[in-house]
Amino acid sequence: MEVRILLDQNQDNESTNSKSFTILVAVDFFPCSLRALNKAKLLWGEKPGRIVVLHVVDHDFIEKCTKNQLGREDRLKKTLVLQAKARLKDLIRNERMDDGKTEAVVCEGLPCLEINKKAVEYDVDMIVMGSQRSSGNMKNIFFGSTAERVLRFIKRPVLCVPPEEV
Repeated sequence: MEVRILLDQNQDNESTNSKSFTILVAVDFFPCSLRALNKAKLLWGEKPGRIVVLHVVDHDFIEKCTKNQLGREDRLKKTLVLQAKARLKDLIRNERMDDGKTEAVVCEGLPCLEINKKAVEYDVDMIVMGSQRSSGNMKNIFFGSTAERVLRFIKRPVLCVPPEEV
């Protein structure tokens, strides 16, 4: 299931000879991904093009919820997608990015795979995402964080924004 939101219907239909600059920003609504969104805005500046803001509803999370009898899979997916869609729309509006050049995309799957798929689908020039400090999480120790897994399989530039220093 994928949801796309185009926040401004008054898009310019400029025909230019050069390809516009597109940045994909992966957000999970944690502070490090919000910092990544702000870095993408700085990088993008006034360049023609767009920013694709992507949130992936983690399939593993849905599976764990279902196994723990917190709900049916279809209802959990629907609820999480609707919540993510609303949060992305609010985030983009609050960041004053609702100018028609920002597209919000919500999909379900494994985050590292979906980020890579969407980067290819949207033919992005760069991926920007937050990175978190290493935790004692065994999954991260053996398989790496989402950012590390994205880097393993993508052939596009990736900017990993570290968490803010305390």
